[in-house]
Formats: sequence, C-alpha cells, structure tokens
Amino acid sequence: MIERMDWRPILPNQAEYTFNFRGNQQWGYKLRYEDTTLILSLRHPPAISAASRPLEGTTIVLDPGHGGEELGARGPTGYPEKSVNLVVSTLLRDELEARGATVVMTRETDVAVSLRDRIDRINQVEPTLALSIHYNALPDNGDALNTAGIGAFWYDAQAHDLAEFLHNYLVTNLNRPSYGVFWNNLALTRPHVAPTVLLELGFMINPTEFEWIIDPASQQQLVTTLADGIEAWLIQAL
Repeated sequence: MIERMDWRPILPNQAEYTFNFRGNQQWGYKLRYEDTTLILSLRHPPAISAASRPLEGTTIVLDPGHGGEELGARGPTGYPEKSVNLVVSTLLRDELEARGATVVMTRETDVAVSLRDRIDRINQVEPTLALSIHYNALPDNGDALNTAGIGAFWYDAQAHDLAEFLHNYLVTNLNRPSYGVFWNNLALTRPHVAPTVLLELGFMINPTEFEWIIDPASQQQLVTTLADGIEAWLIQAL
C-alpha cells in the first residue's frame, strides 16, 4: 500500500513525514497515542466481489440529516428537510443493500441524533465510505427562484474525489443544476476514518426544485442514480 516514506526535520523538536501511496485513493486513517508513541493506522481498500453483487464487501454509512425537533430547511408548504432526508436515505439503503453493500444508518426514524453521535457512529463502524444526506436552504435575503442544484462538501483530501465524482455523476445523469463542490470544515465532513461527503441534493425553498424533491418517482430515480455513482466511483478508485 505504501511505496515510500520520506521524512525531514522542520525544527529541533519537529519532523515532517510524507507517505507515498501506491494507489491514487486513500481509504481512511486513525491516529492514537500509546504512552509517548504516535500510532498511525492506514485503511486498506475494500475487496469488492462478483459483478452480480457489485458492492458486496463494502460497508456504507448513511446519515439522514436533522431529525426530531431539528427540522432543517423547509419547503414552500412547510414540509421539513428532516423528513425527505430520511425518505431518500431509506430508499438509498435498500438500493445499496440490493447490490450487496452492508449499510448502517445513523437514524432510521424521526429522532434527534447529535452531531457527536453521528460522528462517533462513523468512527465506530469504520465504513468504506460515509454520506450525509441533506437538502439545502437559503438565508432570508436569498434568491429562492433562481438558486437550485446539487452540491457536495468535503474536508479531508481523501474525500475530494468522491465528492466531485458523485456531484458530477448526479448532475449529468439526472440533468440537474449544479450548485457546486466545496471544501468545508463541517462536523459531518471531518471524520477521517473513511472518505466522508455531505451531499446537498437540492434546494427546499426553490418551488420548482421542491416539486422534484418530494416526487416519489424522482426520489427513486435519484437513489438509483446515486447508487450507480457510488458503484462507478468504487470501481475507478480501486
């Protein structure tokens, strides 16, 4: 997995280590101390099995954003983001499991889950990848009629390619507007035990996009395309 490790002194009490990987994709890492020894653990890539079940051998954490009293964004009718996050995440879970993946949800009902608990769940499971599912909002002075599209957020470098790939895949294959791909230090982009991406799948407050967001047929098309994108990314990343 590692081709070479280089190091150089920076200051009398500091050194810089550079790991040169054999592959392009880094799959996650953990850091801990044992007394005064710093332990760096690097994740190996998943072992994907037969084409009939292309995601067998992978574990995916899905995090439906918000829940309980935390409503998230609201559509023109008052319909809360927390509800569509859960609907879409549940449909996506079923689609991924049908393709062989093991899927872990941070919530499966309308309950409040703290950001700390969501992060702890990702760190506990150590998945192949993790996706936090959201829909976007605008400030009070935002242009609701002219702001739409799919966005993706990443923090660690190992998640950049996944964020960009899934964003482009959804925009192209669903013919949806692009909001963009952004680096952001968010609670649900910070876990580094696996590539972790937060997806904003549309703007709740845009009346035209809202109709697409809550349409059951469009929701199923979205999760099928997203599962296709996850599968395609894993194949090219390996």
